[in-house]
Amino acid sequence: MDWKQFTFKQKFMNLKNYLIVVIRILLGAVFLWASIDKIIDPSKFARDISNYHIIPFGLENIIAIVLPWLEFFIGSGLILGILVDGAVLLSGILLIAFNVLIAQAMLRGFNIDCGCGLKEGQLVGVEKLLENFVFLGGAYLVYLRKNKFLELYPKSELSDK
Repeated sequence: MDWKQFTFKQKFMNLKNYLIVVIRILLGAVFLWASIDKIIDPSKFARDISNYHIIPFGLENIIAIVLPWLEFFIGSGLILGILVDGAVLLSGILLIAFNVLIAQAMLRGFNIDCGCGLKEGQLVGVEKLLENFVFLGGAYLVYLRKNKFLELYPKSELSDK
């Protein structure tokens, strides 16, 4: 009986490892996809940022150039399994910041394009907040993983203690 339980537990752990990899790749794909249009047209993204009326004048251009590349490297890291701990931590921070910006725009009554790059013309709203919370939940699951499965350059065992 112990042998059957062991194999069931082992199979469950393998399934869990693959599920975390799938979540990691999907989250990476979201960040990679969101970065492409912003990299191609930073001026449009700068206008989307300025529509939130929260960033001081002039800084939206710097953000419009830097943020898409950050999203690109986060997505690439998550998909390729390179430095996953840092990539998933940064993705979580960005998702929280995006939700704060979307929520303040909703509270102020702005009916603007979210500028997220996933769907063309998607407006700020509850649907976008929920979508970001789902992505944040996925990032949290990846962050809490115990096994560094299919990853390059994971944190060493010594750094986890």
